Amino acid sequence: MGRIKREFKRPENKRSAKLIVIATEGRKTERIYFEALAENYDSTKVHVEVIEKLNDNSSPEVVLEQLNSFAAEYNLDNEDELWMVIDRDYQSWEVEMIKSVAQICHQKKGYYLALSNPAFELWLLLHLVDCTELPQNEKDDLFGNAKVSKSKTYSKKMLSDLLRGFNEAKYNPDPLISNVDQAIQNAIKLDLSPKTRWPNYLGTRVYKLVQSILSSSNLTPISA
Repeated sequence: MGRIKREFKRPENKRSAKLIVIATEGRKTERIYFEALAENYDSTKVHVEVIEKLNDNSSPEVVLEQLNSFAAEYNLDNEDELWMVIDRDYQSWEVEMIKSVAQICHQKKGYYLALSNPAFELWLLLHLVDCTELPQNEKDDLFGNAKVSKSKTYSKKMLSDLLRGFNEAKYNPDPLISNVDQAIQNAIKLDLSPKTRWPNYLGTRVYKLVQSILSSSNLTPISA
């Protein structure tokens, strides 16, 4: 006998809202951003649920398992969406690992992959910079995303310079959220092969997830 699924308790004013579930590689950075985005685009038509990470195990398989566990526990509607938000992270993940989760997301109904190459910080940068306008050597450095100090990669250093400080576990997302439309446009310009399952060079598909949230909310952003 199969496990009996529970109903996911959507907020009182969102009983019929579309549910967008997000599982992320990082514990703090992505959660801070998506919770702020959901608050800015709060609507009775969509509810964004960011699954809380309880440890630092961030492999693509673990992120996918978080979605699988959620889908196994709750009854979901046909239009509900489950999104994996992961980094390409050449230093940690083999290409076969990425291929495996990408294939599963492609095949399973309601599953989507939002991979950033090299890291989620690129998506944040696109709120502030049109990366297609960077000199090629800067694009290559950003793509390589090597450590430039004990605590910062190249992308985090760029963010810190532009925001006059950036703590990935405690930052103010409002200056970014107010530019979300520009970030989407910048990400689309950077995505030269949108039909591939993930960007093989500098790029991010987080814009597709954000487009889904914004189009589902059917609201205009609250200005910072």
